[in-house]
Amino acid sequence: MMSWLNILEQSGFYAIYAIIGIIVVLIAVYLLRNVIWLIRYPFLLLNWIQWILYNPIRDYWRHPKQGTANLSFNLLFLSLLSPVWWLAMHIILTPVRIVNAIYFNIILYWSVSFCDSIAELLQPKREKYRKLSLPNYWWKWITNFPGRLLNVISRNGLSLLEGILMTGVDTVLPTYTMYHGTSFKGIATNIATYGRWYVGGGDYAGSGIYFGFYKKTAAHYATGDDHAIIVARVTLFPCRNSATLPYRLRKKIGNDGTGITHGIGFPWKAIEHWRDHSYAQWFEYCLLQPEKAGQYVRTWRARPICVLKKHLPSRIWGGLSLWTSGAGGVGVIVFSWLLIFVVTYLFITYRNVIP
Repeated sequence: MMSWLNILEQSGFYAIYAIIGIIVVLIAVYLLRNVIWLIRYPFLLLNWIQWILYNPIRDYWRHPKQGTANLSFNLLFLSLLSPVWWLAMHIILTPVRIVNAIYFNIILYWSVSFCDSIAELLQPKREKYRKLSLPNYWWKWITNFPGRLLNVISRNGLSLLEGILMTGVDTVLPTYTMYHGTSFKGIATNIATYGRWYVGGGDYAGSGIYFGFYKKTAAHYATGDDHAIIVARVTLFPCRNSATLPYRLRKKIGNDGTGITHGIGFPWKAIEHWRDHSYAQWFEYCLLQPEKAGQYVRTWRARPICVLKKHLPSRIWGGLSLWTSGAGGVGVIVFSWLLIFVVTYLFITYRNVIP
């Protein structure tokens, strides 16, 4: 029969092992999302290749004051040259879209969600915890542990499911990894936690949510000590370059973005605009949101993957938003996966028939 001394000795060893285990888990959680983020460059290269090949002549459509872009766009569109090119590139780029979707929607998004959930499990950051004395803190920490553990299990299961569902959407529809610069507290955390994007009132080339293809574009708008950059998967399609718009809309650029948004018509959902100023030369993208200026909106077309602070993914209290869409997004998911199943079925059925 073990003596009390032996029991205490073994308990001490178990406590040491538990502390070491917790420290190892914390280090792993801290490093995991950063390591996953650091291997992003090959996938960003694929992101760039996709962006270039869908529209290889966008560099000739930079100047809205000239009418040549509008003329060339109409000639290419009406002659079906641009639609045929786009469709051919869309088919050819399918493997690129799949690889990028898996990395950003599952590997990166899920690792960020997992790390946030584990951090919340072991180190909850809530006002009701911060203001407690140390004994009361540990008492509440222990009593609330089962609830937090259940939340980790359910939330990460849903995160993985959402990543898989949106991978199907990004396989079917052209989707890019893009950046949105803003402040960390209030705006970035609101977007990441609730999936609600703030529609600014700038209205330069359209009324909506603005993104940059390059991180430096978003960094230009993320100023101050509290700046942050949101990494998002953005489905701009169908998108039109501002220089190709009719003159009645081009003349509104810089002073009536709302008029552009209302006048652009079907089927365009986004605008590509070349910003050519002394402080900025780059393409910006406006995900159109008519009559939503100054409001927070949810859209399946822009999904936060992580929030960068000091160039690395930052912990978001409560974790990233899980599902931020309405019926339109559900319809897109159903359509995308039905199309994937149909194409897969036809390929398996007829692959031995075609010589």
